[in-house]
Amino acid sequence: MADSVPYNYQKPFVTIANVRAFSAAAGRSIELEKIGEQKLRETEDFRNSALEENKRKTETDLLVYLAKLDDESDYDEDFLKPSRLATDTTRNILLQAYRGVSDFSLMPKFITPDGNGGIRVQWRNEERELRLICSTDGALKLYWQDGKIYDLEEPTVTNLIARFEWLKDV
Repeated sequence: MADSVPYNYQKPFVTIANVRAFSAAAGRSIELEKIGEQKLRETEDFRNSALEENKRKTETDLLVYLAKLDDESDYDEDFLKPSRLATDTTRNILLQAYRGVSDFSLMPKFITPDGNGGIRVQWRNEERELRLICSTDGALKLYWQDGKIYDLEEPTVTNLIARFEWLKDV
């Protein structure tokens, strides 16, 4: 009895209506998948747009802080205004570094003149501290401290970005 079927076997009930219903459900599933992908793309676009807006705001804030250093009324012969070279060098390295990071919430605690024609920029997170020092001749120093451990590092954009990450990872 090779042609016999199990006792509880029921022949599939296939009709044109069932096929259409299945196709419609599958089509709806595909449409929902497309809608989901579109929403995901829109969310990603919104996220990227928000990041770009945050980046522009951070860059603008940095430029405003640096521009405030040019206020002539804050300086005299004993406390010198930052040189143009110090201001330009500081602005360039900061903008390049901030363009290389994904999190723009890490704004400096201070951007201050040093009184000798240079600029000091300081970030702090708990016991970690990072300082970028630009002298009047445009020479840079990158200083970091973690509690009682401290050192100088080559003042490159790459090192500054790495130190931003280090500062956040407390």
